[in-house]
Amino acid sequence: MGAMTSTTMDGTPLLSVVLGTCDRLEQLRECIESVVAETRTPFILYVTDAGSTDGTIEYLQSIASDRIRPIFVGRKLGQARAYNDVFAMVTTPYVCWISDDNIVVANGLDRAVAILERQPSVGMVGLKVKDIRGPFVDAPYIGGLSSVGILNVNQGVLRTQILKDVGGFSEEFRDYGIDPDLTAKVLLKGWDIAYTKAVALHHQRNWETDPASPAYKRLMERQKAYKELYEKRYGSLFRPSPLYLAKRGAWKLFRQAMGRRFRLDSTRPFLGLIARDWHNIMGGRYISLLDGWRTRGEDFHLVQRGRR
Repeated sequence: MGAMTSTTMDGTPLLSVVLGTCDRLEQLRECIESVVAETRTPFILYVTDAGSTDGTIEYLQSIASDRIRPIFVGRKLGQARAYNDVFAMVTTPYVCWISDDNIVVANGLDRAVAILERQPSVGMVGLKVKDIRGPFVDAPYIGGLSSVGILNVNQGVLRTQILKDVGGFSEEFRDYGIDPDLTAKVLLKGWDIAYTKAVALHHQRNWETDPASPAYKRLMERQKAYKELYEKRYGSLFRPSPLYLAKRGAWKLFRQAMGRRFRLDSTRPFLGLIARDWHNIMGGRYISLLDGWRTRGEDFHLVQRGRR
């Protein structure tokens, strides 16, 4: 299916794109240029800067307009607080959050808005992300299952009213864990969550990969802290059902039997789906075993059913 776009007769913005940055001028430039080039849906792009000193402020001042709106915060508040402050300004029907190391491809934001307009039960669309830099470049797309079996949305587009209803990002998480937390909150409100079937974003992951480096150790400590907070918050709310445990157990046995022939990073189809799709279907709590069949011919798949 070709890219679908959503427009208004008078060009009134339908989508707000919220983007945070600090001292990553070249990646930010690529990100902004990709949003402009790849998005036909009328949008407003908010860029919140945490005090850059590398020329980012001058660049943002040079491109500021009614459509591109810089917000110069001047200090680091944590991602959750910085994004929430901008979410409070949003009045468009749909809102999207991305990072300054993302590049929009294949009209990804248009596709997500079109899915929301066609599918009234879907509250949020996960933008499928492929790493083009960093340790996960071999993966066909990223997006992991949380400890309670929810397929996380790393970057996404959702209905603005839902974002306001759930209170935006939880600021207790600050920088890490804000995305899986938001995914859980949307599901708990009873809304379905779908993923774009095509890759919508490229990601230039800026992770330190040396386990002996201080930066890597800090990263691991922050991830551990957010996982503990996430488990404390949602472990009792998303108790595993017998069906889910049986599905996950069957998947584990199948992967053991297949060995390296069924690597998660393989792009070879099996019964119409690649291994990572099967992993998310079999390991995900609220994704139907029939998802591949139900979403044939659609722009989306891996639909997680909300907790109704």
